Amino acid sequence: MKANIYISKILSLIVVLFIIISLTFFLLRLLPGGPFDSEKRLPPQIKENIEKKYKLDQPLFKQYLFYVKDTLSGNFGMSYSYPDKSVKEIISDSYLISIKIGLIAITFTLAITVLLSCYMFNNNSKLSKLVKNILYIFVGVPTFLIGAILIILFSIKLDLINFGILNEPSDYLLPILTLSLPSISYLSNLLTDSMEETKTTMFARVARINKIGKREYLYKYILLNSIVPLVTAIGPISAFMITGSFVVESIFAIPGTGKLFVFSIINRDYTLICGLTIFYSIVLLLINTAIDLCYPLIDKRIKNENKN
Repeated sequence: MKANIYISKILSLIVVLFIIISLTFFLLRLLPGGPFDSEKRLPPQIKENIEKKYKLDQPLFKQYLFYVKDTLSGNFGMSYSYPDKSVKEIISDSYLISIKIGLIAITFTLAITVLLSCYMFNNNSKLSKLVKNILYIFVGVPTFLIGAILIILFSIKLDLINFGILNEPSDYLLPILTLSLPSISYLSNLLTDSMEETKTTMFARVARINKIGKREYLYKYILLNSIVPLVTAIGPISAFMITGSFVVESIFAIPGTGKLFVFSIINRDYTLICGLTIFYSIVLLLINTAIDLCYPLIDKRIKNENKN
């Protein structure tokens, strides 16, 4: 039964990825204009030669077949904006910094989320209510506004943290805070509500009656049985952080995949857009698949269902 689940997950991943690849190709071709249209029009002969080089002179279906064949072989073609570089080289030069910032932001988000949720759980103090209200505010604040406020406060007014460079560990603080704060706000409230719901279950009540230690009760009986909603939500959030936020990377001038994706769209760089879309899709699908496979480990009910 378990092998069938793994096979179905892999097959669905392949099918979804193929659909994304196909939709990306055809939707880009439906857009008005082309990658070599500009304010200064190229001579017809030069434009014809350029389009022939990138096989844009071929019928649409032939272009699609070439595109699928190259993609399956791991070759995303040459960039239109950087003629001397392949799309694979451009992504290789930029994805590491996005992954680094994303992984740090995820770790920071999870750690602060668990700490805040444990503090707010079963706590009716004024400070706890204030923290919860502040978290609700940050849920609705856009990342570009958070980033701008942090830059003005810590980089311009106080001159404590550098802006626009990532040479020192402290230089990562503002981008990570900008990425993490909305997620911390949402996940903390989500986990706290889940913990409050778990508190009303029979096994949690029995644990309290048996006078289980406060720390053991909180972590073993409440927290561990409340993390399924957190794990579900952390999937797309992790993908968003790892692949790089377009807004955050643009604000802080980070040369990651997010900023590169915005640049490729502005310049109608078809091959680069397709390559980055496939990269984002693979990361998102792998994370969601890993989350799905982790459910039986964190929820015994799912594990028992799979056995049956």
